[in-house]
Amino acid sequence: VFEFARNPYFMLIVTYVFAPYFAVNMVGNDAQGQAAVAEATKWAGIIGAITAPVLGAMMDRGGARKPLMAVFLIMIATSGFSLWWAMPGYTDANGVFHQPTEGLGVTGTMMFLVLGYVGYSYSELMHNAMLRTAGRPDAQSVISGAGIGLGQLSAAILLAVVVVLALTAPALLGPETGMALPRGIGPLTAIWLIVFSIPFFLYTPDGHREGGTWKGAARELFSQNGKLDPLGAISGVVGYLRGLITAFPEAMKYLLACLIFKDGIIALLSIGGTYATLALGWEPAEMGLYGIWASVFGVIGGIWLAGKLDRWVGPRRAIMVQLAVMCGGLVLGLSITKGSILFGLVPNIALYGAPPDGVSVPAELLGVNQLFNTLSDVTFLVTIAVIAMFAAANQSTSRYLIVVLAPKDRVSEFFGLFAISSTATVWLGPLLIEVFSRASGDVRIGFSPVLLLLAVGLALMFTLKPTTGNREAPTAAGPGGH
Repeated sequence: VFEFARNPYFMLIVTYVFAPYFAVNMVGNDAQGQAAVAEATKWAGIIGAITAPVLGAMMDRGGARKPLMAVFLIMIATSGFSLWWAMPGYTDANGVFHQPTEGLGVTGTMMFLVLGYVGYSYSELMHNAMLRTAGRPDAQSVISGAGIGLGQLSAAILLAVVVVLALTAPALLGPETGMALPRGIGPLTAIWLIVFSIPFFLYTPDGHREGGTWKGAARELFSQNGKLDPLGAISGVVGYLRGLITAFPEAMKYLLACLIFKDGIIALLSIGGTYATLALGWEPAEMGLYGIWASVFGVIGGIWLAGKLDRWVGPRRAIMVQLAVMCGGLVLGLSITKGSILFGLVPNIALYGAPPDGVSVPAELLGVNQLFNTLSDVTFLVTIAVIAMFAAANQSTSRYLIVVLAPKDRVSEFFGLFAISSTATVWLGPLLIEVFSRASGDVRIGFSPVLLLLAVGLALMFTLKPTTGNREAPTAAGPGGH
C-alpha cells in the first residue's frame, strides 16, 4: 500500500504530466525546456549519489526508521503542494514567449522538484530496507511484487483522472485558470501520498536493530579501530572494492555495466515523457493515456517477458537482448517528428481526424480531431510499448543475474553493491541531456545520450565471459569486507 501511495508522484510529476508542463509552459523553448527538466533531475541525482550510499550503509545499523521515513515523505509532499504555485508563462501579442513572473518561477519550481526527487530516492532506500521485516521470508517476494503492481495501479488511476479532466474540462488547461490541471497534479499526489501512507505507519514493523541509533550508525560507519576517521573509512572502501575486483572479476564487470546502462534507463523513464511532449506536441490527455499504455506493457515485460528470456537464453544474453532492442527502439523513436518518420524518409499523415500542422492530406481523411491521430503518433506508441516491455524485463533480469554471479554466502553484500550501481551515476544521463539540449537547441539531439549510455552498457556486457551466468555462482569466500 505504501507503493500505492508513493508511485503517483514519480509517474505524474517526474514523467508524464508536470515535467512536460514545466518544459513547455514555464521554460517555453523546446530544447531549453528539456534541458531544464534534465537539470533538475541532474541535481537530484548528484545529491542522491553523494548521500544515498551513506544512508544505505547506515540503514541496518541505525535507529527507528519510521520517523526518518516521515521526514522523507514530508519532503515529497512539500514538493507536491508547492507546485500549485508553479504558474505558467505567457505569449505576448507579437508571439514572444515570456517566462512566468508570478508564483515560484522557473528557478523556484526547479528547487521544489529537486526536493521531491531527493525525498523520493531516500524513501525508496528506506522502503527496500524494511522489506525484510514486512512479512515471512517465504512471502517477501509476493509482498514486493504486490507493491510494484499496486504502484502501477495507483499511477494508472490518477493518469485516468487526468485524461478525463483534460477531455471534459478543457478550461483547466486554459490561461483563464492558469493551467490549473497540471499545477493541481502536485497537491493531488501529495494528498494521495499522505492518505495512503497511513497504513504503512500504523501497521508495518519498523525493523530497526535493537539498541541502534542513527548517531551510532554514523560513528560506526566513519570510524576505524574505534576512532572517528572518515578518510580512513573511505580508504578502506577503496581497498575493499579492489579486493572484490580481484576475487570476482565477472561480477564486478557486470556491476560496471549496470552503472552505465541503468543510468540510461533511469534517464529514459524520468525525461522520456517530456521528450514525447516536445517532439510530438502531445497534450495532457494524450500524455495520460501514454503513461497508462507504457505501464501496461511494462507489467507485461516484468511479469512475462523477463522469465521467458531468462529461460531461453540465460540472464547474461537476456540483458544483451534487452539492451539491443531498447537501442533499436530508441533509434526509431528519435527518428519520429511531427512531420515525418525514419529521419524524414516517410512523411507523416493523418490517419483520422485533423491533419498535423503543415501536412496536406486528401479531403476524405479529414474529420473530427482525435487523440493519436497521425502515423507519427501511432508509430511512437508502438515503439514505446516495445521499449517499456524490455526495460521492465531488464529490471527483473538484472537483479536475477546478481543472484547467479554473487557468491552464495555474500548475496546480500552484492545486492548492496547492485543498489549503489543504480544511484552512483544517476546524474550522468540528465547531465548529458542537459548539455546536448542546450548546445544543439534540438530536442532529439538533446535526448540522444540515452542511446549512448545504453549502447556503452551493451558493449560492456560483451566483455563478460560467454559462460557468465550459465553456471552456479562460485561459493569461495572473497576478501573481507562489510
